[in-house]
Amino acid sequence: MANISASFAAANQPRLPNGVETVDAFQTYVTSATLSAGDVIHFTNLKVPQGATILDVRLYGDTQDGQSIFQIGLGGGIVAPALFGSATASATPAVKTQAQALPYVVSVSDDAAVRYVYPTLTQDGAATSGTASMSLGVRVTWTMNKTR
Repeated sequence: MANISASFAAANQPRLPNGVETVDAFQTYVTSATLSAGDVIHFTNLKVPQGATILDVRLYGDTQDGQSIFQIGLGGGIVAPALFGSATASATPAVKTQAQALPYVVSVSDDAAVRYVYPTLTQDGAATSGTASMSLGVRVTWTMNKTR
């Protein structure tokens, strides 16, 4: 099992919108090695702050051949590796909309060092693709009902 970071170097906290605003964020990752069972891809550029309500989670997946099953969850201030259920990426490009556990209100402990969450994909079993390359994308839509 390996942790894979699909991010750029950015340690900053997520932006907190002023007032009621919906944020729609998308990040991609292309694998360069075959994923093993339990490998976790961290989409750390999709930071969702404490108190936000996650409205929608989508997996965009495309493999060269075969398929891969992923558990879609959260990392960061909390760890919930299969919170939003599972989805399959196959040789037929597709968008998988998750409905499990949505809407989800982000609640991170006051004493947590990280006060945000981000999506994770955990490889569920061995990939059946004969090639190492796989294109993945995660889209998260969230809102903050916050007024200043």
